[in-house]
Amino acid sequence: MPQVVHPTKAQLIKTTALLLDTRLPTEIAVDEILTTSGISKGSLYHHFEDLAELLEAAQVARYAAWVDRSIEILITLVATAKTREDLLDGLKKVTRLTQDPAYSATRYARARAIANAEHSPRFQRALGVEQSRLTDALIDLIEEARNKGIYAKDFDARAGAVLVQAYTLGRMVDEFVEEPMDPEAWYQLIDKVVAKVFLAE
Repeated sequence: MPQVVHPTKAQLIKTTALLLDTRLPTEIAVDEILTTSGISKGSLYHHFEDLAELLEAAQVARYAAWVDRSIEILITLVATAKTREDLLDGLKKVTRLTQDPAYSATRYARARAIANAEHSPRFQRALGVEQSRLTDALIDLIEEARNKGIYAKDFDARAGAVLVQAYTLGRMVDEFVEEPMDPEAWYQLIDKVVAKVFLAE
């Protein structure tokens, strides 16, 4: 059963997550969160040890929302695919959706959350729960596709799940260079990897 979050705590997280849409964590102050949310400082410190914990919770909430969207898209894809060709066509669409330059900010936010967790065991644990949820969901979907006979069986499902996440996030290494690659070249390369590794007979 999902853990029930106190409404005040939920509002503080929601407000901070919205501020993170346009600001870096280091650019957000307690007073701005309080003014925007209408919640008192006493209430904030009743629910959170400090500003850092609230910022971590908001980043985890954003990460979890991204995980939920990804899982929903992939569940629909695997459930509706009847053949390898159906699955490949669907995965091509997912690649183009997740790798679109328009989602650059989302990739940066994910990478920033991972980097920010490096020196905070508390943040690592919370973010790790969401990351594990995504990896486990991908493993389940790989196994479901294998049971339908439309996914290769000759690779470790966890390694495959991690690879999918790595190439999705890895697109960002080319996004800040002076002359980035043609996105279509990237899409075509991923299509070939997917076809040769995941959908091989």
